[in-house]
Amino acid sequence: MVNAKFEAQQKTIKHHWLNDIHTVEKIHKLIRISLRTVQYNVKKLKETGSVEHKRGNGQQSKVTQTISQAIGQNVRQNNTISTHQLANNIENNYDISILHVTVWNHMKKKGISHPYL
Repeated sequence: MVNAKFEAQQKTIKHHWLNDIHTVEKIHKLIRISLRTVQYNVKKLKETGSVEHKRGNGQQSKVTQTISQAIGQNVRQNNTISTHQLANNIENNYDISILHVTVWNHMKKKGISHPYL
């Protein structure tokens, strides 16, 4: 989620860029936004033509569709199973290491009913 202030700054910088003001210093003096912020956004404009945030640069989730289905099935079969037991079942059956907190967060996100959520 992008902060509204930064989004407004990005739009302002892009507006001046599209109106043929291509020097960082001129944009900085016109709109009084931090020089470093203007430099960063002008660099993005030169490289990509956009000031949008690059997506997909975070860590991939360990909970794939298969793992998600396994969590749901285990909870439906035994709704008193703990997240520690769920994580151990997944580790044993799918040969990945996964924390019980990851299982817990996934269940909350998906709205999987569990007596302890």
